[in-house]
Amino acid sequence: MNSIVQLGDVPAWISVGTGAAGLYLGIRNRRQQQATAWAAIVEELAGLTDLELRRVVEDNPVVAEIVGRAWEAAVETASHDKRRLLAKVAVAAIRGYATAQVDELQFLLRTVIELDPAHVTLLVAIGHDWSGNVDQLAAKWPSPPHLLFPALSSLGRAGLTSQPHQLVGGPAENWRLTSYGRRFLNFLEETDEAEAAS
Repeated sequence: MNSIVQLGDVPAWISVGTGAAGLYLGIRNRRQQQATAWAAIVEELAGLTDLELRRVVEDNPVVAEIVGRAWEAAVETASHDKRRLLAKVAVAAIRGYATAQVDELQFLLRTVIELDPAHVTLLVAIGHDWSGNVDQLAAKWPSPPHLLFPALSSLGRAGLTSQPHQLVGGPAENWRLTSYGRRFLNFLEETDEAEAAS
């Protein structure tokens, strides 16, 4: 008989179905916890009541879009640090920052969604205290060394870093922040300072 499920295999298939249901419920519960944790971060950073937050989001479709996209990304990530960055972008929109710089917030949000916390650590190292020596950069990199170049590529694809053109025979491993990379880093620092002041 060519049937995938043969009579003797029915209990095995039932347990696979039950296991799949258990996985689904586990994932759903985890995402609910992550959504709740993210909402708590937004509430803490915004300093507004539930009613005020709801009113701002309902009254402004651009804010609703940014907050909604940040929420969806926060539910998907297991990283608390990434959820916090997503909350910072959402709070910037909620506080009215979006009315003047909607496009910038859309780009900032897209960048935060695309990156992992290790990328941000690398970006900070490039932007603040890197002298151009790739060994020095690798020493500040928190992840395994073989992941450094893929991370640098990710920063380049996000428009945050670039490699200046090299002369033949010159150093090939040199990265710098782009103007957008500098703006992204400034946004992170500004929101860190605002968070520390509150």
